[in-house]
Amino acid sequence: MPAKREELLSLAQQPEDRLLISQLWDKMSQAEKYFQPACTPFLDLRQQNLCRTAMERMGNQGFFLYGGYPQAERRLALFLPDYMETPDDIPLEDNPICALRAIPRGGVELNHRDYLGSLMGLGIRREMVGDILVSPQSADILLTAEMGEYVRHNLEKAGHASIVMEPVALENLLIPPLQFKTLRDTVPSLRLDAVLTVAFSLSRGEAAECIRRGLVQVDGADALKGDKPVPEGARISLRGKGKAILAQIGGLSKKGRIQIEVHKLI
Repeated sequence: MPAKREELLSLAQQPEDRLLISQLWDKMSQAEKYFQPACTPFLDLRQQNLCRTAMERMGNQGFFLYGGYPQAERRLALFLPDYMETPDDIPLEDNPICALRAIPRGGVELNHRDYLGSLMGLGIRREMVGDILVSPQSADILLTAEMGEYVRHNLEKAGHASIVMEPVALENLLIPPLQFKTLRDTVPSLRLDAVLTVAFSLSRGEAAECIRRGLVQVDGADALKGDKPVPEGARISLRGKGKAILAQIGGLSKKGRIQIEVHKLI
């Protein structure tokens, strides 16, 4: 097993990657040894991709990326014992994620930055906070379970408004619909630079320059090669321009080009 651990550590591209892989190994071992769920804190998309690659190497069947609801962007790496098949099998009291609803007094409308800033102001590390689902009159905040009571009793203000905090069940989350503009076009191939031209209305040269300057990420990982294929469902971000999703890859046009549909997030 030590050799397998070293093989996984070889996947690390940055010093913090080694820490994450070591943590991943420890949580996997913990679930196997104590027959109970074990998990990391919340991970960003790049970290999730690293975990997914590592677990594919291991062939681990009890591994999940779990964010509290199906569409979650920030997720934790969760390991289940053999007698549990999915995160739904975890008893409520053992769920590693909890949710609180923040309700501003006086109907004040706040944004994601307001809520996240107030949490950071309490000294909470970003990895303890999952998605923050902002609605016009409230926000549902996902947290690691151990932070729930602390935040509930100490978060009294966000932005310029006083707020009331109350627990909310994960199945009752208010999930705002994604707002996006649909773009349909054809590309000669699914190369990143080609898809980028459609997603952000760039010339091929501008797309190549953005990639060269390190401004582009695909599923949270830095993308430095313009010829890298983009899979369906990939989330593409361009610094200063926003985010987009390659929502659908269609068939070929009469001229032999690939039809794609991109959702540019608003």
